[in-house]
Amino acid sequence: MSIKADLNALKKMNDKMYPKLSADERFKMVIKTFVNGDEVQREKLVKSCPQVTYSESDHAYTKRIEVSRDIVTIFIIQLLEYDKRISIMKILNGFNYKEQELNAKMKFVIEVQAFLLAFETFCSEYVGIESKEMIQAWYGYDDRYIKKIEKIKQFIAYYQLDHDAELKEIWLEKVFLNAWESRVKA
Repeated sequence: MSIKADLNALKKMNDKMYPKLSADERFKMVIKTFVNGDEVQREKLVKSCPQVTYSESDHAYTKRIEVSRDIVTIFIIQLLEYDKRISIMKILNGFNYKEQELNAKMKFVIEVQAFLLAFETFCSEYVGIESKEMIQAWYGYDDRYIKKIEKIKQFIAYYQLDHDAELKEIWLEKVFLNAWESRVKA
């Protein structure tokens, strides 16, 4: 058999087999086409995928659900990073700080405070749900995040600092509102 005949036989087999692939099999094969750089097979796999019509909830509602979950997840990831840094600061608290290090510490505390205030503002003023409820909606099975927020707020209160309204607005506009508006209105 010639190479051309082999390729034609392979093409006919693909035309017959590709539509019968399970979603899992098709997914794995498409991922392999990315790895192998085989755009032709990837296109065949995608085009041979059975077409179905779905009914779904209102798109605007679905987007809000997805985006709110993503924003809360991003908030939690950043919260955990801040919590880690605060824990390290508490450990090092016994050492004598130079004035420069103390200023860096204050800047950090102000940053964390602005972050929390921005999230609270976003939730209550722009989404219409309290921040604690947003977190509980997506991570309610694990109350450690609410407890972490309370501990961080106590840590911030210890320093009795005025909040930085400009930094809060940066967090609010650039992170929370930008993500919300760009994805909900898309």
